[in-house]
Amino acid sequence: MGELPRFLDFTRPGNDDIDDNCYPPFLRFWRRYGRHFMQLMGVNALYALITLPVFVWLISLINVAAMDMGIGTISVMGTVLLSIVIKWPPVLLTAFLLASIILTGPATAALTYAALGCAWDRPGMFWAGFWSAWKENWKQALPFGIVDALACFVTLYYLVDATAVFGGLGSVLKVIWCVLMLIYGLIRVYLYPIMVTVELPLGALIRNSLILSILKLWRPLAVIAIGAVLCFMCVVADLVIVPCFLYSFVAFSAAFLTQPVIEQYLIHPNKE
Repeated sequence: MGELPRFLDFTRPGNDDIDDNCYPPFLRFWRRYGRHFMQLMGVNALYALITLPVFVWLISLINVAAMDMGIGTISVMGTVLLSIVIKWPPVLLTAFLLASIILTGPATAALTYAALGCAWDRPGMFWAGFWSAWKENWKQALPFGIVDALACFVTLYYLVDATAVFGGLGSVLKVIWCVLMLIYGLIRVYLYPIMVTVELPLGALIRNSLILSILKLWRPLAVIAIGAVLCFMCVVADLVIVPCFLYSFVAFSAAFLTQPVIEQYLIHPNKE
């Protein structure tokens, strides 16, 4: 067999005689993702293991909400996972869930750093960089992981029970909450890449994430859309293979789309 065309040969390093930057962004994205696919699968497996209790908890809440609305069970995978752990002691389940929530933020920061290295072909040891990013950013990332879990829980609560609890104001609160979650999602797309790239205090980190998400609105919206489609495929369509690459693919997409903006406005703001 003859050799593959250069733009389809994912095994070629990005810094060879023909730089990846000569390709259109779409091809460049898939070349780099394909080149680092196995590394991203590995870090995705670790992240999925860390966040598994939160995943099972949220899937269970979605199934309960769906049954309350008369839709029936949405996720068979969630039901299977819940049936495995339902007989565990409540204290043990609570401990696993709390540990998972606490570790989600630091794990997300480390995953983001690893994804940045893959998306932009940065030299360095992959796993060493992952653990280094964890150690350097865990304090700042920890509260955001907790906020992520609470945001998911409250969103499910408002979308299902807001009308029953708040009466006529329920529908209005749903709209307001959805807008707030969209704004939070836009900020979150930039928050972790900025966190592991530029050393900023908490207030400046949030402020810059919001400003950059507004300046280049289509980029965070694209990442949110990618994540929404993959979550739909995972939860509703019950495609078990999706969690095998869900987290790392979303992180890679965010890294690929946000880093040029971060470099332009935060790292090299005076560069022409």
